[in-house]
Amino acid sequence: MVQNIGNRLIQTISHQAEKAGYFCIAENISSNQKVHELRRGFKRLRALLRFFKEIPDSPAIQLNEDIRNFGKLLAPLRESAVNVELFEKEISLNKLLPERKIRNARELLVQQNKLLVERGFLENNLNNTIRTFFDGFESILTKKGSEFPSRVQLFREVSKSYLKSNSVYHQLPASPHPEELHELRKKLKRLWYQFDFIRFLHPRYFKMKTDQLNKITDQLGDDHDLHVFIEDAVAERRDFNDEEMLILTNQVEHLRQLNQQKLQLRLKQFFAAPPSEFDQKLERFFKL
Repeated sequence: MVQNIGNRLIQTISHQAEKAGYFCIAENISSNQKVHELRRGFKRLRALLRFFKEIPDSPAIQLNEDIRNFGKLLAPLRESAVNVELFEKEISLNKLLPERKIRNARELLVQQNKLLVERGFLENNLNNTIRTFFDGFESILTKKGSEFPSRVQLFREVSKSYLKSNSVYHQLPASPHPEELHELRKKLKRLWYQFDFIRFLHPRYFKMKTDQLNKITDQLGDDHDLHVFIEDAVAERRDFNDEEMLILTNQVEHLRQLNQQKLQLRLKQFFAAPPSEFDQKLERFFKL
């Protein structure tokens, strides 16, 4: 079982690395979509590379850090693209705001995104740097003498991910700050990707759990996107006066409140099992 899980893990990581390389050079995909796919793949890779944490001198540790740094470089580009999407979806039809100002603000957002992508992904050659990084990724991870995680180490990592997520959730105040919800999202994203990898151990249970996490992390992502959007809008203003900015802020906060009402129930359902009960299930699935 150890060898089977180890091989499966390497194959899954290698597949994600190949996908990252592909998105860097694909010609039929927009740069914004490439950035989105890369960041999503980076999060999955980092969640899987954490299975190597307990292995001394594993190359996975440095690979994880390098991928994290790439993700940080791409974050402002992705946020600018999401700002455009949110503006078009939620703000562009607001009848309380002047059409001219809406049109001008949209054009400014599009121009800002285009500039960021050109400078931060294409002109600085980051796309090729990332592609080169993932060339031979598997050979680095599996270099001679490198160890694969044992099933006990896999169990411990998933157990820690659940425990940390559970702790962050139960420490949330009644009215959590957007950054506190964002921290919970990062923990649950990691858990989602780890569940998705080990779902073959118990397909029925982990399908239910990954479905729950998919909805929860999407909602947490929506909350963070709205928060980033309104912070950018307040900082840049884009010709909106104080009254118009108040209308804009109230609209975004209302969307966040509606989103969080559904979110809280789903979080409560997901964390119904305490960590000790979850660990007992996990031990049976891993046959420990």
